[in-house]
Amino acid sequence: MQADVADQIRRSDSQIELVDDKGNRVGIVRRPPTKEAIEYAKSRIGSTEPKCSVDELIAKVEAL
Repeated sequence: MQADVADQIRRSDSQIELVDDKGNRVGIVRRPPTKEAIEYAKSRIGSTEPKCSVDELIAKVEAL
């Protein structure tokens, strides 16, 4: 069983939710970011494009 879970984690490109036999979440495993994702994030830090706060982003999503 453990080898199967390890294989699923290796093949995943997103997060994996670990649950017990009763369906209770016992943990989340996330893959580290790719080099491309890190480079993109770094490029956004120095960008002069407008940025919104977390509160503004939440308000926009809630308005959808």
